Amino acid sequence: MSTGTPSKASFALVVDDSPAAAAISGALLEASGWTVEYARDGFEAIVKFRIRNYCAVVLDYRLPGMDGVEVLSWMRRHLRSQPDVVVVSSDPAAILWEKFRGLGVKAILTKPISAIDLCQVLRAA
Repeated sequence: MSTGTPSKASFALVVDDSPAAAAISGALLEASGWTVEYARDGFEAIVKFRIRNYCAVVLDYRLPGMDGVEVLSWMRRHLRSQPDVVVVSSDPAAILWEKFRGLGVKAILTKPISAIDLCQVLRAA
């Protein structure tokens, strides 16, 4: 599903166990017109995926319980409508591209993320 410029019904999910990082990602998305929901870990994200279709997901790589690779693998197997996924992490992007290979990641951004980077990635969808 293409995100482009979000409409009023464009929902994004921020999956991050750091409240501060989640708040930053969410604020950046909301300032760009997205309606944002949050999940603190992969298990909570899966519950939310069963309730709503999201156009975009900002997914932290290091999560408690299930890491970002496991969450994204679950999404690719179970969701009919596939959102654009931006992975965020403090790990080097080159290592993460290898871990997420074949899972359809739109971008990998290094924390702390910037508004410009996140918005450019999602507009390019």
